[in-house]
Amino acid sequence: MTTTPAGRAVPAARASSRSRLLSVPAAIATGMVIPVQARLNGELSQRLGDGIAAAALSFTGGLILMTVLAACSPGLRRSLRALGTAAMPGRLPRRYLLAGVFGGTFALAQSTAALLTGIAVFTVAAIAGQTLSGLIVDARGVGGGVKQRPDGRRVAGAAVILAAAVISAVPGLSAAPAAGAVALPALAAAVAGFLLGLQQAMNGAIGAAAGSPLAATWLNFFAGAVFLAAAWGVKAILQGTAGHPPSTDWWTYLGGLCGVVFIGAATFLVRRIGVLLLGMALIAGQLASSIMLDVFVPSGGRSPGALTYVGALLTFAAVWMTSRRPRPSTGK
Repeated sequence: MTTTPAGRAVPAARASSRSRLLSVPAAIATGMVIPVQARLNGELSQRLGDGIAAAALSFTGGLILMTVLAACSPGLRRSLRALGTAAMPGRLPRRYLLAGVFGGTFALAQSTAALLTGIAVFTVAAIAGQTLSGLIVDARGVGGGVKQRPDGRRVAGAAVILAAAVISAVPGLSAAPAAGAVALPALAAAVAGFLLGLQQAMNGAIGAAAGSPLAATWLNFFAGAVFLAAAWGVKAILQGTAGHPPSTDWWTYLGGLCGVVFIGAATFLVRRIGVLLLGMALIAGQLASSIMLDVFVPSGGRSPGALTYVGALLTFAAVWMTSRRPRPSTGK
């Protein structure tokens, strides 16, 4: 049982349902940050002429922001110390501390594989990997989350979210390269999406061990920034550093701020609604935000078509299907 401020007892199941009801819209709102970040990072990538450098700068910006916050927040510093203590005796698997590398891997895939597959194929492949990851991670309780078996309701929701991704991407699929040319990059996108689901579960465990999602956020940006800086260094050695001058517009460097909001909120929410439902809600928010950006702040003359709206509505239907709790059976 839990109690309200007035002291009245509330059944745990009702409190859990109320938390779930609030967490799903919060996850959708969190997903709406992703297209804004993608638009900012894409603009920075074009100005620098280097997608990996743009991703590394985005992560580094997030790391700087979180480090300044840690310097000003005794609570965050205590959480980071608690995280170190939890990792030392083995209460938290040390491999979880590298969860940020998975986020860096996804950013790296966006700046490389997406150029070969096209955005439409990359998006569908990444969503497929993320959805499969959500089903497996929830079923096995990875990261200490509550185990949720892949029953018919959850599998149906996963199928609808995949159908929505394909429908939304149909206009772009017609312009995609031949299947043979995109097979390996599409597989890389699917693997990156799968790792993204694992990252969210691991972040939930990190946040629980530290007692704060902000500690997990700082750690993610640290690991991701180091990984992407190393990737950029390898690229510089192999291909040189020829590119454009740095962007002089400060707003192009705000992708890291979007990442802080996204990772922090997702870390807070994943232990409440699970990886699968979190991923679906993020996708729904992502599609809704993409439509709003294309309508009000168009880029390259794009405008959302009817199939994009259909796909967005289907994602919300999938979230609704998956978030519903099965009705308890009643015997006579």
